[in-house]
Amino acid sequence: MQKPIIWTDNIDVTYNQGKVNEFKALKNVNAEIIKQEYIILFGPSGCGKSTLLYSIFGVLPTSAGKVYVKDKSVYDLSPMELVHYQRKTMGIMYQQFNLINSITVLDNVALPLIFAGISQSRREKKAMQLLERFGIDHVANKRPTLLSGGQQQRVSVARSLVNDPEILIADEPVGNLDSVSSKAVMDTLDEINLNDKKTIILVTHDAKHLPYAHRVFYMKDGFFDRAVANPEKPQIKRIEPGETIITEIEQIQRIYPYDTPKMLRVKSVVNYLTQQLSFDQILRLEKISEDIIDGRMGEEIFRQLLTASPKEGGVGIAGETSAEMARKMKLVLERSRDVARYRKLKKRATIDTTHHELIQRLRNYLIEEEGLELSELQVERLGVVVANRVAGYTKKEDFKAQLQLALEENGVGMDEFTTHEVTRYLEKLIAQGVHGPIGERGLEGGE
Repeated sequence: MQKPIIWTDNIDVTYNQGKVNEFKALKNVNAEIIKQEYIILFGPSGCGKSTLLYSIFGVLPTSAGKVYVKDKSVYDLSPMELVHYQRKTMGIMYQQFNLINSITVLDNVALPLIFAGISQSRREKKAMQLLERFGIDHVANKRPTLLSGGQQQRVSVARSLVNDPEILIADEPVGNLDSVSSKAVMDTLDEINLNDKKTIILVTHDAKHLPYAHRVFYMKDGFFDRAVANPEKPQIKRIEPGETIITEIEQIQRIYPYDTPKMLRVKSVVNYLTQQLSFDQILRLEKISEDIIDGRMGEEIFRQLLTASPKEGGVGIAGETSAEMARKMKLVLERSRDVARYRKLKKRATIDTTHHELIQRLRNYLIEEEGLELSELQVERLGVVVANRVAGYTKKEDFKAQLQLALEENGVGMDEFTTHEVTRYLEKLIAQGVHGPIGERGLEGGE
């Protein structure tokens, strides 16, 4: 019988225990991970993925049950043993890169070795070897703030490996990256698992990353729901006789390819509405979303089908959740129509109060959806750059650059993460408003 490198024994984690706001983040979780496996903890926000990850890391004690790593109960270790465990057994990557901006990239990677008593020359040699491996040795003497998001995350990968840990854990490591940088980092982690034989545990709510895993641990409401083996990868954990490899990951891959502009719009909207549904529900939701986007279905029928049972041709979503989805869909369609109406006005060179109202609505919608806290000047500048992007005067890259440009340089003065989120969301609205049921097609000057 294979012996797991990590296993949990009925662990609970309760926040604010005994208080009125007590919350159980994990409930009787039992999981086993075999050495050299690539495991993904998957589920919606708030389901307990990160809580389980940090319990395994040794920084979030359980309220009940035990966490075992390499035959040792993590929370029965002495303080010094726990420090050694976190330093040598575990390497960690975060969504926020957590790099120190006042020191160089090389020093950031070498920093953990200081606490191991390694000499400076050996620290720098080991750090440079890792930077070279991940193709970022040319930025070794730069400050992290001068690097792209993808480069910063590769620095984070190098830092997590500098102590040569047996297990690498990653909490939404590509959540702040664009698709190209995300793939590069995910491919790097896959290579580390394959070539370095590291055990990897990664948290994500993005289904397109699931094919990287040997097994996916599905979590919901603090429970460990099930483990699903990936049929596309040779399994580390032996499959018992008679046990079938479930092909849910294959189903996800069929759900997620963005093969046409139309399906990009539909899937983008569905992804925005929810990530907490079963595969059958996602497929049914895609179908009715396609119908409402194409104008074949009204908002009232859409709302009814959200709550109707599968036997009635519906999605089968509970009342409060379906009401929130219907509200979001209505807002997306309204703002998409604003985009199309604005472009019609622009084509006719009609600059009137309607034009300004449309842009204000789009601008305010972005501020509200993304929870932005902007100064009066930033709000004004955001309106200008949104108008230029929607009209097709600027491309996506120009829009992002203007968002990040400092206020003194006539930009909006947003940070990189906010810029990424605002750009991503406006592009969804543009795609929907330009190519949707409104009848407008093409985006002059755009992508």
